Amino acid sequence: MNKSILPISFLTAALVIVGVYIYYINLYAVNIPITDDYDLVRVKYMLLTNDFSLWQKIQLLLEPENDHRILVPRSIALCVYAIKGYIDYRTLIWIVNGSLMGILGFWFISFLKRGFVAGYFIPVLLWYLTPFVFDVTLWGINGMQHTTLNLLVFATFYLLAYHPAAVPTLFAFVLAFAATFTNGNGFLVFPAGLTMLLLAKERTKSLWWSVGMVAALLAYFLNYSVGQATKVTISGEFIQNLIVSFAALSGGWLAAFKGSNQDFLLWGAFGIGLITLLSLVIWLTLNTLFSPPKPVKNKPYFWVGIFVFSVLTIGIIAVSRGGRDVYSVFTSRYSLYPLHLLTLVYVMLLVWKPVSRAWISGVAAAFGLTFAVASVYQYQIDVDVRRRSLVADHYNWRQHHKLITHFRSELADFFTQPAYKKGIYRFADSPLAAAEPSLAQPVDTTSLQPFQLTLNSTSKPVDFFGHPQTVWQFTLENNDCPQPGLGKGNGVFIVLKSRQNTTYVLPTWPSQAGKKQFLARGELYRPGFKVTLYNENFRPDDYQIGILYSTKEGNKLQYTSNVLRVDSLRAQLLTRP
Repeated sequence: MNKSILPISFLTAALVIVGVYIYYINLYAVNIPITDDYDLVRVKYMLLTNDFSLWQKIQLLLEPENDHRILVPRSIALCVYAIKGYIDYRTLIWIVNGSLMGILGFWFISFLKRGFVAGYFIPVLLWYLTPFVFDVTLWGINGMQHTTLNLLVFATFYLLAYHPAAVPTLFAFVLAFAATFTNGNGFLVFPAGLTMLLLAKERTKSLWWSVGMVAALLAYFLNYSVGQATKVTISGEFIQNLIVSFAALSGGWLAAFKGSNQDFLLWGAFGIGLITLLSLVIWLTLNTLFSPPKPVKNKPYFWVGIFVFSVLTIGIIAVSRGGRDVYSVFTSRYSLYPLHLLTLVYVMLLVWKPVSRAWISGVAAAFGLTFAVASVYQYQIDVDVRRRSLVADHYNWRQHHKLITHFRSELADFFTQPAYKKGIYRFADSPLAAAEPSLAQPVDTTSLQPFQLTLNSTSKPVDFFGHPQTVWQFTLENNDCPQPGLGKGNGVFIVLKSRQNTTYVLPTWPSQAGKKQFLARGELYRPGFKVTLYNENFRPDDYQIGILYSTKEGNKLQYTSNVLRVDSLRAQLLTRP
């Protein structure tokens, strides 16, 4: 291939991949908090409503949240507040994705320093910039806890590996300290960095790095309170689950191809993970401890740091999650770490001399494209369900101060409503803003349309803060309502309207059309939907059911002849003539 053409073709391909990804994030990022995001609301509310000293403010920012000290994410959110006047979660999502681009930038630099052709990096873009990572790219606080953390970690390893002078090493320590206070696994940057320095035979730096590691550890656990994730019960089953989930998450990228077969995912990922770990340990050992002297840039110290950090993080996840439930490690929020290991395997194959690099790169690009398509099929439904639920509750919270898709949300957080009144966060940019005038109007009973709908009621045992009880749910289901495709409108919503004009907006959960339909026609969803909700979230009444959906002309609301009669114990579907 003409080398002068290669950079142009690489830039073109890279810009297309990144551009499509940015367009995707722009479509699905919303300025609505998700679960842990409300921690930022609580922190800012307490800062505004209390006359804290400087030390008390620092203590508040350092408070553990779900076992993690998240000083850096909280500080970033407060900076956004200082600039914009409110916490903008969509801005935080863009910061998260900027961090992901930074991670890819450090990967790319390591490729170039090893002498790889720029075009070999295309497969890496294909498997990182997909819905596979949606839980850390479309979520403000959780995204910073993982993606921004990894950016700090990669920057630390870059300085330690490629800039061995004293000043860059000192800056690397500052970044490592920041990583420690970004998420719980951030502290693992220190043992990973120490491994790099020991392999490079930097004994003096290793000593000082160890001192800094102890200082960071002491600072992290100062006034630390243990959370639920670190409370584990050791048993034979726990040890077995721990081992299985550790290896399975190491090959966790297989989740993009899992379909509905959980056993295939678990044991397939387990086998891939074992092979991945064994091959990388052998390769990195041979290229550090048993290789002849080489220039620093040709030594894989940067990759050693990523490997050790990823493996240690996977170990922590296996202890805190996998030991109790082996399938829990396959959530998208942990997706970066198996992708790091996948990229290291790709690097290992590129430096394997018996095989042509161009051939390896071509196979990897084909795999990356397949992975991207599989990720869209596998995870887009999760993205749409979450976004529709957020958009619906965006409306419901402003109307009723309650999240209809959650269980007793009004009791779970005591800062949300007063913080909203103070303008700490805002719901001024609702994706359904154009539909709200029609949502405010009473039902026109002269234009009701028949609509196929079924209802099922079930009871569910719940343990609400140590108080076991039984609550009732109802499920609304349809099998012929068209569902919009990828990026086409806000989706389909159910509207409930009482004669007193009490209004609720409910999300609909689509069903996948099947792989053949997706690959042949690009259709993700088959017609129809269902949604399951708690009875007690609604005021007892009769509600006319409407369907809100997107058209080329905008949002359209059509009321049906169906009526939902609901109270805390029962739900009934009626028909109005």
